[in-house]
Amino acid sequence: MAADVHGFSARMAEDEDATIARLAGLRELIDKHVTAHSGRVFSQAGDGFLSEFSSPVAAVRAAHELQSELASQDAIDNIGLKLRIGLHLADVVVSGDDLLGDGVNIASRIETMTEPGSVLISAPVFDMVKRNAQLSFRNIGERRFKNIAEPVALYQLIGEIGVHSYMTAAHDEPTAALPGTAAKPHSIVVVPFTNMSGDPEQEYFADGFTEDIITELSRFTDLFTISRNASLGLKGLSRDAREIGRQFNVQYVLEGGIRKLGNRVRISAHLTETTTGEQVWAEKSDCNFEELFDVQDDLVGKIVGSVFGRIERAAEASAKRKRPADMAAYDCMVRGLEYHRVAGVTVENAREALKWFELAIEKDPTFGRAYAWYCCALATVMSWEGDMELAELDDISRRSLELDESDAECHRIAGSLAVYRRDFERAEYHFKRALQLNPNHAYIVGRMGEIYNFLGDGQKALEYQERAKQLDPFLPEYYRELEVVAHYVLGDYASCYRIVDEFPRLVRRAAAYRAAAAVHLADPGRLRSAAHALLNLDPTFDPTSFVASETFKDHERSRMLRDDLKIALREAQLKEAV
Repeated sequence: MAADVHGFSARMAEDEDATIARLAGLRELIDKHVTAHSGRVFSQAGDGFLSEFSSPVAAVRAAHELQSELASQDAIDNIGLKLRIGLHLADVVVSGDDLLGDGVNIASRIETMTEPGSVLISAPVFDMVKRNAQLSFRNIGERRFKNIAEPVALYQLIGEIGVHSYMTAAHDEPTAALPGTAAKPHSIVVVPFTNMSGDPEQEYFADGFTEDIITELSRFTDLFTISRNASLGLKGLSRDAREIGRQFNVQYVLEGGIRKLGNRVRISAHLTETTTGEQVWAEKSDCNFEELFDVQDDLVGKIVGSVFGRIERAAEASAKRKRPADMAAYDCMVRGLEYHRVAGVTVENAREALKWFELAIEKDPTFGRAYAWYCCALATVMSWEGDMELAELDDISRRSLELDESDAECHRIAGSLAVYRRDFERAEYHFKRALQLNPNHAYIVGRMGEIYNFLGDGQKALEYQERAKQLDPFLPEYYRELEVVAHYVLGDYASCYRIVDEFPRLVRRAAAYRAAAAVHLADPGRLRSAAHALLNLDPTFDPTSFVASETFKDHERSRMLRDDLKIALREAQLKEAV
């Protein structure tokens, strides 16, 4: 990470002593954010800073949080310097107290192209962080640099990605199980199936098959299935089944691989009991692509049979699923989902997902789930473009349900649109129906809790949030936000404040509710701290526009939240004035 101060020479010429004092404050701030993300500032030369990190995600998060804090009113008053930050991923050479190599040079060149107060990252960094950093970017194209042979594709960091159901959990380090904790009976986690084709372009197919297996297993109410968000976070990690069992507190681990060559598909899978490490079932299958769902149903039946000894229930579940008439449509849908996972990261991804879902519908106009995902993708594109056409989205969602009333995603997306419209009766119906169809879908469980928050039933929201936490041990912050809002709704302001303090990474919504809760705690120090933390994340935070997106049924609750936030921000401004 290369950074330098914009306009430093002019500032020094204008007031050298004051600029040096401000630079000292900036150095402290940089040290704080780099260290917080396990990096180190390798060199500080004048107004330039060079830092290195072992994790690209950590580097990008550090850069984003540093720029956010520098944009706060407190930093403007006390530091008043603007940084340009460039990030690149490459091997480097340590030479004494310095870092050398093309990677360092490229990071420095990227930094010189960056607007003051902004962050630019190279394509290698973007490829490593796009799934887990939970940040959005703008593709600004390729740039050429002096003495660098190849052009470098660059992305500008925009900000927080917000809530997206297809975010993948990040868990690089194993989490130890609590002492004496036994694995949940009849519980399973599916490790992402390995792409055995040798063709990276087939990665989407392996991920899609994994998600389908998770979806089908999740239909069994007596089988506790870890969510796709947590499962896909295991992708690319090498872990023993017993270690995974302890990490997720489950009894079984399903692993396997898949290869698609033309119209032929080869699948291998095995089920391991996590306490003993014993393999209880294994199978290899070869089939035509058109027979893929039959193979999936057979796998699910055998897994359920191994866990329960009741294979007949699998046939019952698979009969409820409406299959696409054209397997090419299914392939297009899976390709679309690959882009949809990162549709909040760049607008190009959002548009590419939309294109593939549209193609799936063209190939099979009766494919209800493709319509549902098309609706979701279109909403994402609309959010990028700032023009949400709810009537059009409602029409597409309604069509998906007409074609496949038994698909959980069709109901989940219809329910989300209803929440946006503040039609809570319809939202509750669709989410309840989605949970009947897929009771182990952590995202649906969590959003059900969100509905009850907006209805003013914080206790019921907490019950759903606890269930979501069990299904996904690596809940992203947006799940934990449900718990924060629930405690605010219940009037338990101390718990609301405490839970946000436990977040590994502070996010805007949680910061806002913590500041609102602090108004009721009779602790001026905590109130000022919470308000400043919110303004560091969003220096232009506006209580009225924020509350407009918190769709409480009771307008009095909305007014209370808005007033609490105004009081919190006024307190922060009073301190700054003093």
